[in-house]
Amino acid sequence: SAEITYSFKTLRGIGNMFVLDHQSGEIKSNDPIDFEISSSYTISIEAKDGGGMTGECKIILDIVDENDNAPEVVFTSVSSSITEDAEPGTVIALFKTHDKDLGENGEVTCLIKEKVPFRIESSANNYYKLVTDGALDREQTPEYNVTIAATDRGKPPLSSSRSVTLRITDVNDNAPVFTQPFISLSVPENNSPGTQLTKISATDADTGRNAEIHYLLGIDAPSEFNLDHRTGILTAVKKLDREKQEKYSLP
Repeated sequence: SAEITYSFKTLRGIGNMFVLDHQSGEIKSNDPIDFEISSSYTISIEAKDGGGMTGECKIILDIVDENDNAPEVVFTSVSSSITEDAEPGTVIALFKTHDKDLGENGEVTCLIKEKVPFRIESSANNYYKLVTDGALDREQTPEYNVTIAATDRGKPPLSSSRSVTLRITDVNDNAPVFTQPFISLSVPENNSPGTQLTKISATDADTGRNAEIHYLLGIDAPSEFNLDHRTGILTAVKKLDREKQEKYSLP
């Protein structure tokens, strides 16, 4: 008899991925086909006629990759802080990219979205370094938010991005500045010892211990005066006599 029916000889390796029309022999996909799961399938088909005679056919399906996976950016190491005097070229982070697609669909390029004093250096096997690329100044910019964008060469291309916050730590690169570099005072004579005359004040653009200010009189300062090194309060520790000393200069 010429009546032929078709069936899968084995379902091993294909599961329910495909369905077979037993009368026409037409094969259709049943589930979504994902190149990243399997790039090819081998299907064995058996044909049987009405008299019980059988024949076998092997079909090999090669799956063509589509650009359906965006590249991923994964930071593998990030410095917790960067000193503001770090030399250009200092490595501050390591990251890698990964794209499940193949060929141009999986070829990735990286760039930094922001205008920041950092650059990307390519390493091997989709590994990259993020390095300093210019002078850092904590007093101007204490931290940076850096976004790494990864784009593949598919048509159309797919991209994704990851951000990292980089904190700049202080070095003692700013001298204290007096709020008043010159102070002129009129003090009545016969004052009481310990009388507060004025309060010296200075600021420092650094932070932490680098910004702690101690006030000191010069070694040639008259002994009639005392300056509190913490508060900057200037006091007269002795009675002042105009007839003996009319002017004082306190360095």
